Amino acid sequence: MKLKTKTTGLLIAAVACLSMAISPVFMANGQAMASEVDTQDVTGAGLVMTDEMYEQIDGRYVEDLQADPDMAALLDDPTFLRYFDISDNGKITKKQVETDEVDEFIAEMDANAEGIDNDAIVEMNSDMNCMGCGVSGLGKAKAPDKYSSNKRYHCIDISYWQGKVSSDNWKKIRDAGVTHAILRVGYSGLSNGKHNPDSVFDNNIKGAYKAGIKVGVYYYSTAVSTSEALSEAKYTVGLLKNYKSMITLPVVFDYETGGRLSSRVMRNAGTDSCKAFCDYVKSAGYTPMVYANYMTLTKYIDYKTLEKKYPIWLANYTTNGSATTYPGSYCMWQYSSSGRVNGLSGSIDINYVFNNGQGGFLASGNTPAVTATMPSKKVKSYKVLTGSSMNIRKGPSTSYKSVGLVAKGKTVYATGITGSWAKLANGYYMALSKSSFVAKTKWPVNYRTGPSTDYTLVGTYSKDKVIKVVYVKKGWAKMSNGYWLKATNIKMQ
Repeated sequence: MKLKTKTTGLLIAAVACLSMAISPVFMANGQAMASEVDTQDVTGAGLVMTDEMYEQIDGRYVEDLQADPDMAALLDDPTFLRYFDISDNGKITKKQVETDEVDEFIAEMDANAEGIDNDAIVEMNSDMNCMGCGVSGLGKAKAPDKYSSNKRYHCIDISYWQGKVSSDNWKKIRDAGVTHAILRVGYSGLSNGKHNPDSVFDNNIKGAYKAGIKVGVYYYSTAVSTSEALSEAKYTVGLLKNYKSMITLPVVFDYETGGRLSSRVMRNAGTDSCKAFCDYVKSAGYTPMVYANYMTLTKYIDYKTLEKKYPIWLANYTTNGSATTYPGSYCMWQYSSSGRVNGLSGSIDINYVFNNGQGGFLASGNTPAVTATMPSKKVKSYKVLTGSSMNIRKGPSTSYKSVGLVAKGKTVYATGITGSWAKLANGYYMALSKSSFVAKTKWPVNYRTGPSTDYTLVGTYSKDKVIKVVYVKKGWAKMSNGYWLKATNIKMQ
């Protein structure tokens, strides 16, 4: 989604103040009052909503939304303030920022940075970049040198603002290369701290889990004290009681400035609030994690203490997908809010999960299962039965990236044979070792006692001889009778 600016005043104020901006907080009568919050309030999980939601809300009035119970709940959702401005008369309009204009301000800031220390420049770039900048493709960000040798997985994080994701779309997301997902389970209200569930969580966790994607959850906090953070943790654990078996990734404390949660509060109680939430979550049998942006971690809370005890999820949107310069340790990095993934409309947050063991969390490497669905009738294809779990890859060799797997005993549909690989109806490839299928000889073919011409010749099959293949090795197919013939001499049936 292309982002456009409403006024340049917000951008100028953000640059001039370095780390402060004005964001509205709603009152019961629909009027807005100013509340000073950090520009980093615009970063975070579930950043960009669907175009359909924009159209439902843009141009309406606060009092209209308050009259609709479903819409009224949105006014206190922290994500709402990332997308909309409220005029003095209560009219709601899109809050958007032009990517090119942000880049121009950043360039001007960098060119006139005399008297501004390097840390401030880094913070300002991070703040401004989060307003629409960032790479759009999975894996397009450069991994930092210290984690470049670690295996990393693609992760998305979504919430109510991406809507209910269908089972078919979860499969598309999985097939696009996403192996991990962090879903919002709930949030605390911006104005009053009231605990709320995410209304699409049940649908999305079941769909992601069924598709074979590893699942974790996050709770958006507005806790202003350790007692409130503990209350949020208890509420979160309560929401998860029916889903515990599905959750293999951390339960995350999403800690961002907004509404009643100011940078001042963070400085005074932030580190202890993170501890209170995480310690309770751990006592309930989950892996806790802290999510925060670059500025929060380096300026408001004690990241050096937290990273020794808990996994850290860093939010830092860098220019053109360059590696983050964040000095601390972390095992997840949210590198863009401009991600595009097949199966989801609009832009979403995209992340790396590093298999580095930071905070005691070691990311597992299970590749999501690929559902063996019937192909389109327009594509002529043939059944292949797997004899073991098989990786699905982008090309016909192990040098190609795995995009999923098929469990043992499942049927997939192939359009033909490439060496020792089956080209599947979905365009990917699967090795034919330990897989069986029916084939027919293309022409008279010799068959032997082993997989090369060095083995004894047993006989010759005539053209169109129907055989059952049970294994393919180095371009040779083993038949159910134990003999072998060249795979290039047969075609699937």
